[in-house]
Amino acid sequence: MRPILITTAFLIAAVAALAQGMRDSSAVVFVTAPAEVFANVGGTVSIPVDIEIDKGWHLYAHGDTTYYGISVAGLDTLPLAAVAVDYPAGHEGKFLGETVILLEGAERLTITGILMTELDEPLCFELECQACDDKSCLAPAWIPFEVAVKPEE
Repeated sequence: MRPILITTAFLIAAVAALAQGMRDSSAVVFVTAPAEVFANVGGTVSIPVDIEIDKGWHLYAHGDTTYYGISVAGLDTLPLAAVAVDYPAGHEGKFLGETVILLEGAERLTITGILMTELDEPLCFELECQACDDKSCLAPAWIPFEVAVKPEE
């Protein structure tokens, strides 16, 4: 119950901060993906996504049960089958006395799936995250990125 209360308190504080015009996590977290990748219909698409977290800030690893772990949104609308995300493992650390799994500095995740149809438009994603320093958290952010999938030659 305590993790839910802590997460709820952080989300309420983050929404209040955002409403007051304060910055969100996208001010300290930057996402870079290739402009295009190559795969034919029936082939595997592999998209490396680099995450850069400003010094002094951290994110929580995907699946962290105590705080707001990173996640890739938009996967359910893709023309890909067997979509999977290989999230960075992170390392164990402490935040407000709790043991958590942290992501800091440069991290990479990889999105893979089987291309089901040729694409005219890029694939669109969002990295959902909440950045914290050693005392507080910024509002959550949904950082957009897109990748065109071109036929292999």
